[in-house]
Amino acid sequence: MTIFDLPHDSEENIRANIQRVLQNGYWQLGERLYYRADGSLLQVEVYAALLDLKDRRYIMAVARDITERKRNEEERQRMREQLEQARKMETIGTLAAGVTHDFNNLLTAIVGNAELLMAIYADDPQIQNRVHQILQACERGKNTVNALLTFSRRGITDTRPRDLNQLILGVLQILNHVLPANIRVETRLQDDLPAIHADATQIEQMIMNLCANARDAMPAGGIITLRTCRMSLESPRVFSGTELPAGEYVCLEVQDTGEGIPPEYLPHIFEPFFTTKPVGKGTGLGLATVYGIVLSHGGGIEVQSAPREGTSFRILLPAFEGKAEDYSSPERQLPEHSFHGTRILFVDDEESIRALVAEILQREGCQVETAASGEEALQMVREKGRLYYHLLITDLTMPGLSGIHLARQVYGVAPDLPIILCSGYGAGAAEQAEDLPNVVCYIQKPYRRQQLLEVIQHVLER
Repeated sequence: MTIFDLPHDSEENIRANIQRVLQNGYWQLGERLYYRADGSLLQVEVYAALLDLKDRRYIMAVARDITERKRNEEERQRMREQLEQARKMETIGTLAAGVTHDFNNLLTAIVGNAELLMAIYADDPQIQNRVHQILQACERGKNTVNALLTFSRRGITDTRPRDLNQLILGVLQILNHVLPANIRVETRLQDDLPAIHADATQIEQMIMNLCANARDAMPAGGIITLRTCRMSLESPRVFSGTELPAGEYVCLEVQDTGEGIPPEYLPHIFEPFFTTKPVGKGTGLGLATVYGIVLSHGGGIEVQSAPREGTSFRILLPAFEGKAEDYSSPERQLPEHSFHGTRILFVDDEESIRALVAEILQREGCQVETAASGEEALQMVREKGRLYYHLLITDLTMPGLSGIHLARQVYGVAPDLPIILCSGYGAGAAEQAEDLPNVVCYIQKPYRRQQLLEVIQHVLER
């Protein structure tokens, strides 16, 4: 940098600054912003001092280029903010997981008792209608819980090599029916895109949530653009508090022409229950769910938005250099089950759930015994012998001996006794049980009666 890189200051300012130096012997102008002749930004630190040399007075002025230093300081500050945001989101995720566990226990009891009422009063249409409304409300509650589990990255996933373009085209068929006529969806999908190792249902949910967010930002209509491309990161890069390593990625961009997001809201848009919509118009879980899905797939997300300039969400997911599997979800029909004489030990610290499941299984012909703790269940297995029970069903999280530790202890007493693990937490339970040969299946709360019976049938037919 030379003095000629700086623009000419006004004569009045120069005279005023010289006068300050003469009066004080020193003057620091501080940090100043200028533009070079080529238009690039220049940040300088300017100061001047009075020098007496050989009976003559001089003013020495120094302008130091601090552009790179300021850029590094801003980058460090941005990294600190990203790290703080990541810590905050992790704390919220941990809290969300704890809340969902308790809420899932409540939903399990409500759903199960409602289904029992439907069976008991099968000939009463008024009761059937009321119970149906209860089950619908529970389903909405379950969806909210699943969104929180997804955000906290504890939901159950079925990850396989997937074609992102194929998933987008599948979502478009749904969007064409749910978006208003004044909103148009355009796609710009790159051919020969690498596969991603992903849960198809979650990726579809992520796309739907982003498009729903775009729809709400365009009440007068507009355009939603979905783009995909292959992207290489030459060095690690931070996306919304998550550092992605260098490598190959598949990029999805969802862009709208809507109202944009005010700058003060941007740091909070991925927080659960944060919403700018009127009461009753949104749960505030849409973007939080997107955030959780992206992180659970090892990806990163960034957003660019400004008022009246639209919003663009860009998501990077690790590329998978293998062949993508076709995604379809055919309906499966299980044969009629018959559990007459099946001896089952059911373990849960919630009395209402023990009583509920016992009644459900007894109606199917099972001989059911219950235990309120892992210690009690282990003692019952020891007393009855290794071949007495046909199946053990246990909750994961209990005071004292947890479901995982119970399974380990039971394996030493009755290694052939199959165990079904239940939890309101999500995928973490299945991961904890991977090294236990006697844990043959996992079921997430809240489960429906038919779902429970199908899992039991599957285990008994092994």
